Amino acid sequence: MRFLFLLVFIYCSVVDGFSIFSRQSSAALDWNDQLFYEDDHLQGYRKGVSVTGRVFVKMLGFPSKCERKGQHHACTLSLACWIVGGSSQSGCGGSPWIVACCVTGTTDNMPAVIPYEDYNDLQENLEFEDNAGLTLQKRIDDFSPLLEDNYDQCGVSFERVLSKRIIGGREANFAQFPWQAYIKVKTFQCGGVLVSRKFVATAAHCIIAANLKDIWIYLGELDTQDTGSVKELAPADLHMVRKKIVHPQFRYRATQPDRFDLALLELATEASTHFHISPICLPDNDMELTGREAVVAGWGKIKRSNDLMGTNVLRSATVPILDIKECVRWHKLNRIYVDLHSEMLCAGHENGKQDACLGDSGGPLIILERGRWTLVGIISAGFGCGVPHQPGIYHKIPVTAEWIRNVIVQ
Repeated sequence: MRFLFLLVFIYCSVVDGFSIFSRQSSAALDWNDQLFYEDDHLQGYRKGVSVTGRVFVKMLGFPSKCERKGQHHACTLSLACWIVGGSSQSGCGGSPWIVACCVTGTTDNMPAVIPYEDYNDLQENLEFEDNAGLTLQKRIDDFSPLLEDNYDQCGVSFERVLSKRIIGGREANFAQFPWQAYIKVKTFQCGGVLVSRKFVATAAHCIIAANLKDIWIYLGELDTQDTGSVKELAPADLHMVRKKIVHPQFRYRATQPDRFDLALLELATEASTHFHISPICLPDNDMELTGREAVVAGWGKIKRSNDLMGTNVLRSATVPILDIKECVRWHKLNRIYVDLHSEMLCAGHENGKQDACLGDSGGPLIILERGRWTLVGIISAGFGCGVPHQPGIYHKIPVTAEWIRNVIVQ
């Protein structure tokens, strides 16, 4: 219904825009003046339609920019793109027949690579000269990280399921979570998340004792057993690991959540650039999370039984992020005394119906931030699965986002 309203709105704008020409008296202008007038007016009109389309796309939660062949373009409604003479392409997280990466003769003149040391300067109007002599202009919607081996399409789900539709534990759709990684370490499994073309983030406790040759990472996976019960439009990519980098402050604790439970796995080969494989965005260091609705996904257990086997099809659930003091209080109701720190966060429902569980460790907790999915947590620990007043415990990514960025650009 909202999209139909947008089409009607733009159509009305089209009719109203062209009717202005008929109201202008031809006697008031000579032929050449009238041509210039109509040309200037048409340019202004097209600009207005373009801006309107981009505003509505932003309101619907889609990204405002896209990238095609190393050039940056605007995400807008496909009808608006057609009106301004552009070509509707994919790349904005939805069908190009509805929301288009509008490829025109002009681009944003923005380099595809932004060095890390210049990232903070994006808030200012400045000039950045690279080898191609391009000028970096101020961006209104800067998404982290715009790094050497990341790209401007981080956090865009091809399936484009908004958070309000991911309610409860349900099977994921193909390419809904293109950053999700399935990590196999000999006989057990963990989750992970693609943070750049070269690196996957996971929980340190998953891989701390593993040999590199025993760590297999699957990207673009949906059904780990290929049962045919779900439709997979493209095969998963298998990657070996060149290096594992454990956070320097990681500390194992047998009866409490591990401290700084985070590690980065460097892929032996870069992740491919397919629609069902793309990195997640990293958060700002000072992002406020308490009270936000987040999404957790993984291949872990879906029942509270003692069965150690997880699900073969990726599943997701929506969970609220809790205040840390409230999390401690909830555990105390079950006579559990949990020692939480500033690099941890809790997320879950009071009744325990939706939760991360065994086999989900290392997987991502994400939120929709300014139209893009952003990584805010890594599944770390939990006292039971889906138990009332015992929410999942996660490593808090905003605390270590700077460390991740530094590792990625080295």
